[in-house]
Amino acid sequence: MDLRVKILQALADETRFWMVIKIKKRGEIGCSELSKEFHLSKPALSHHFRILREAGLIKVRRDGQYHYFTLDNEYLEETLPGLIDIICSNLG
Repeated sequence: MDLRVKILQALADETRFWMVIKIKKRGEIGCSELSKEFHLSKPALSHHFRILREAGLIKVRRDGQYHYFTLDNEYLEETLPGLIDIICSNLG
């Protein structure tokens, strides 16, 4: 599958779309904070994170039992330059 299509498919889900926007705005965000923000169960969060990771949208940093997420800006700029910036700039 084309990598660009995989990214766009991951972003087509409203929850993942807003998760990516939240991560972009914060730079890095913890799993527990996203859980509170989106009111999702751990299995639901894991599902969304897996799809975002497999699409190359996010990277995970582990610190003990905690997980922190950032956008994989380098990969995104190689694959779909400016996409996330365009999306964020149109949100107001």
